Amino acid sequence: MRSRMLALAAVAASFVVPSAAQAAIPSVFGGAVACTVQPNGQRFCGTGAATIPSFDGSPVDVSAAFPPAPASGPDGPYPVIGVYHGWGGSKLALSGADAQRALARGYAVFTMTDRGWGRSCGTAPRAAECAGKGYIHLMHDAYEVRDAQYALGLLADDGVIDPQRIGATGGSYGGAMAIALGALRNRIQRPDGTLAPWTSPLGKAMQIAATAPQYTWSDLDTALMPNGSSLDYVANGTYRGPLGDRRIGVQKQSWNASLFLAGQVLGFYAPAGTDASADLVGWKATTDSGGPFDANAAAQAMTDELAADHSAVYIDDSVAPAPALLANGWNDDLFPVDEAIRYYNKVRARRPEQPITMFHLDFGHNPRAGTVSAADGAALTAAVNAWFDYYLKGVGPEPADARGGVDILTSKCPVSGAGTHFHAASWPQLAPGEIRLSTTGTLTAAPGTAPSNAFTSGDVCATTSSADNPSAATYTVPAASSAYTLAGSATIVAKLATAGANDFVAARLYDVDGATERLIARGVQRPVGVGAGPVEQVFQLHPQAWTVQPGHALKLELLAQDSPYLRTSSAVAPQQPVGVTDLQLRLPVVNAPGTDLGNGVTVAAPVAKVVPPGYKLAPGWATYADGTAGGTVPATLALSLGGPASFGAFRPGGQDEYTAQTTATVTSTAGEATLTASGPVQLRNGAFSLPQPLRTEIAPGSWSGPVSNGTAAITFRQAIGATDALRTGAYAATVTFSLSTTNP
Repeated sequence: MRSRMLALAAVAASFVVPSAAQAAIPSVFGGAVACTVQPNGQRFCGTGAATIPSFDGSPVDVSAAFPPAPASGPDGPYPVIGVYHGWGGSKLALSGADAQRALARGYAVFTMTDRGWGRSCGTAPRAAECAGKGYIHLMHDAYEVRDAQYALGLLADDGVIDPQRIGATGGSYGGAMAIALGALRNRIQRPDGTLAPWTSPLGKAMQIAATAPQYTWSDLDTALMPNGSSLDYVANGTYRGPLGDRRIGVQKQSWNASLFLAGQVLGFYAPAGTDASADLVGWKATTDSGGPFDANAAAQAMTDELAADHSAVYIDDSVAPAPALLANGWNDDLFPVDEAIRYYNKVRARRPEQPITMFHLDFGHNPRAGTVSAADGAALTAAVNAWFDYYLKGVGPEPADARGGVDILTSKCPVSGAGTHFHAASWPQLAPGEIRLSTTGTLTAAPGTAPSNAFTSGDVCATTSSADNPSAATYTVPAASSAYTLAGSATIVAKLATAGANDFVAARLYDVDGATERLIARGVQRPVGVGAGPVEQVFQLHPQAWTVQPGHALKLELLAQDSPYLRTSSAVAPQQPVGVTDLQLRLPVVNAPGTDLGNGVTVAAPVAKVVPPGYKLAPGWATYADGTAGGTVPATLALSLGGPASFGAFRPGGQDEYTAQTTATVTSTAGEATLTASGPVQLRNGAFSLPQPLRTEIAPGSWSGPVSNGTAAITFRQAIGATDALRTGAYAATVTFSLSTTNP
């Protein structure tokens, strides 16, 4: 994660040094950081230590730069691009290639050292203001992301940047900043998780206008502890799955170890157990245990926290995210291409009209994806420049297929060459064909023989012996006589029989050239249905774009170990053999269906996707339209009474109270209804009436709720005194009942 963002191509330019009056941006961040004019006229602010108190008082080291003052016209406010650093880094040099590229194109530049690193409380001794808050929060939406929002608000209040034209970019940890800023767009997140409008300290409305995150994550749980829940053809491939039944995965051991060590050496961690939102020490101890995690409360709390506050795919999307150009690396084992696809599919499913595009190539994190070729880098730079120019400055045409388009550059050997370019209007359209390998019977992936090469070093061109691993379940696609190009995620559909709570299946896809093979894709599945016998499940390897040369075979290897890339199951619950039955391998290719590649290898049209319960196909794999079905409920206020109530015979010369009952049925479509009775009335026998009135009681007398229906019990009471005169015959009275409502 410490890898720098792709060095963007420098643009040569000459400038006239402006006069002192023209160069007047004397200070920024509310006057806290002084600015100086450079020989080329650019204004640099905060080239050394320049800490400001953030929203909660934590010191944050910031810098800003501005183009030369114009010869005429206003000097700002400028559209601004925030450029954010990787794990273990600090704010970017204003004289560096990234800042200079933006300045030369007329943008202001903002950069900062994230909380817990460098002069932002990372370096000891630390200021008192760092205590209890200045440590690394692992790109928390309410801390690191809000620090950037607060500092940008200060620049808006200074009048030097346009609060509505803000861009964000960066690689790795910096890319996580950019994608989160874009997902929040015009909102901040408070520490309690609530959202509020993003305004500057003086009340200016702020928003992100465009982002270009590079080789970063969208779901940190999946990136660090993959479980196989992510599928590139679904709209809701989140870590726990749409039904919440997916299990905590397998630690990427080598990456977790190296990243954590870098933070210990270069940054500031909160003491274990002191802050549930930033407990990196505790989280590392939990994942180092190796599982099992199903009943581990600490592991459940950790994954919930990383999803809620550290992963852009979970950010509330009631506001459309900023236009985003997402770029990830094919051979990046830390943050592979599916991290971008997950966010892309979510946005496309919810807001198909929103600009979002992807540009994937072979770059990213060392060692397997750390070097980008000059040709590939220049192609990405041109795409990023066009994206920001259009969405930040309104310059140039809208990028082609801005709403869902995909550009890729293939992996290649040597990595210094230029990748082959493919473009499609959407991710599903990138690979119109599919090569399938279908098998029957059962093979076993068992603990035992470790892989001959861990593939945690070297690039995609590194090779190892192609001899089969005796402990693996191995499947081979025959060598074709014509070249074909993979583009997407290899999909495995199989029945897995697992016995242990800690079992997993590690998958590797090799390009086999005679006695040697290259690892071109890998993945892992934490199976569901432990102990239930063979259970069909589907999972994928990380996406790849790779041309298989004539005479090369593809080999899929399913293993019960892949150390040190993946942590081996703990001794408490060791890995058991996993049975693999009736496996089908599906390989997406750019070649057209019906193409005969020779030696029995043909390209078919893709078959229907396997969609687990609760998952929903992403746009392009399926289309959705809302139909309507309805009806009307007429306004109803109805009342019906039961049979007449009878007191029976009254006894002359006695003092008694007589009762009689009936019922009333109430029907009302209103929210409330009240039943009342008229009175008082007397029981009459012809012209003669009883002296004491008839009383009426109703239970209940009122109803409430969305629909008010029910039955009322009605009781009549008649008192007879010892001296009351009674006349022979039948007595009767009429009582009028009224049902009313105050609602329509």
